[in-house]
Amino acid sequence: MRLWAISCDGEFPLADSNIHPLLASCLALLAAGTCLCGCGPGATAKGEESLSAIKLENWKPASPDEVRPYTDDSPWNLPIGPNPRYEPTGHHYISQLHGIFGANPNKYASPVYIVSAETPLREVSLSGWWSNVVDDGERLIVTRRGVVSIPIPDGALPAAGKDSNIILWNPESGDEWGFWQAEPGPDGKWLARNGYHYNTKWSGVPPEGFVSGGAGSPYLTGLVRPWELRRGRIDHAIGFAVNYPSSFFIYPATKSDGSAMPPALPEGARLQLDPALTEQDFDRWGLSREGKVIARALQEYGMILTDGSGHPKLSIEYEGTAKWGSLLDKDIVRRIPYSAFKLLSLDAPARPDAPGNLVGELTREGIRLNWQPVASANRYRVQRRPPSGDFFTCADNVVGTTWLDTTLESNTGYEYRVLAVNHNGLSEPSRSVAIAFQVE
Repeated sequence: MRLWAISCDGEFPLADSNIHPLLASCLALLAAGTCLCGCGPGATAKGEESLSAIKLENWKPASPDEVRPYTDDSPWNLPIGPNPRYEPTGHHYISQLHGIFGANPNKYASPVYIVSAETPLREVSLSGWWSNVVDDGERLIVTRRGVVSIPIPDGALPAAGKDSNIILWNPESGDEWGFWQAEPGPDGKWLARNGYHYNTKWSGVPPEGFVSGGAGSPYLTGLVRPWELRRGRIDHAIGFAVNYPSSFFIYPATKSDGSAMPPALPEGARLQLDPALTEQDFDRWGLSREGKVIARALQEYGMILTDGSGHPKLSIEYEGTAKWGSLLDKDIVRRIPYSAFKLLSLDAPARPDAPGNLVGELTREGIRLNWQPVASANRYRVQRRPPSGDFFTCADNVVGTTWLDTTLESNTGYEYRVLAVNHNGLSEPSRSVAIAFQVE
């Protein structure tokens, strides 16, 4: 297993290192089935078919921001898929979750303000760090202190509380700005401790060193918003926080603000609500309609650890902009027991290896493809290229290592490639294979 460790003191740029010797020792004990409760936390830190069959009839976006941020292949937007790999000692980690399982939009939440090219620019003076991601999400520029000009609507306010977060988002351009400990001044200018610029047309995983939140993720990642509950479906993983996150982190986190040691959860860990649970189980727990919407998302996409908190809770848009009303209350998921969750493998790579040995065979029914399995993948994506054109996805979520293409034109040549998929991302494409479909 490979995890990343950092030394952290608040929100500062951080460097990575190899696995810590103490963590290696703890993991060895866990693998042997030994409970590590004695090494306790440190200082307090803040049915596949039934899921995919849900129909969203007569739902249309009411505003431009009612769209899912980040790319479809982002780890935040990829379903967990069938038969994922679970952490063998996951119950040790989950047993560390204590306190009410909550979803409070009034405390330690982020308001979302929608901006456009017409929104007036306001100066924000930073006393801490500014993280600016450029070059299609590949390059990070971090500066300390300074002034940036950001589109901020009239009347915008940060969340109440000492974190005082605020999100500014232009859904058309994808530009996303976030600030921590933000405060508007009487002259129309703002003050903030730390801030960032990212773009929701990218993966949602910035380069390491990105100064934002506990796990180094943009604030919009994993955020539950009111339009999702109104339409009856959440199509992404949900962010969550716990009492004592580990000082280690795994993908898609880029850092950790935790200080505990295993079996505390590393930031970036993904928990899945048991996919075998049914509507009858949700009824038995007394979940509301909206609680069931969240529960289904926790089955299909899971929840990813992004921060520390006084108790386990989900990432929910702040009441100041969400205006939740009767859609949500802080106890909406309180009756979901922690024992109903499974921990996905902590050593799942950011992307699987590419499938090897792709072979195409002409049969009476069409073209059959076969390839070697990839240990870290639980499904595959098949892409095809016609004689003139680009590769496109002709089959997704393929379980197994063989696939038959029957949608072919006679006497035409095709080129195929296969990508391996897990809940974190896609592999590079396999070597392509060309084959002609001929009917005599």
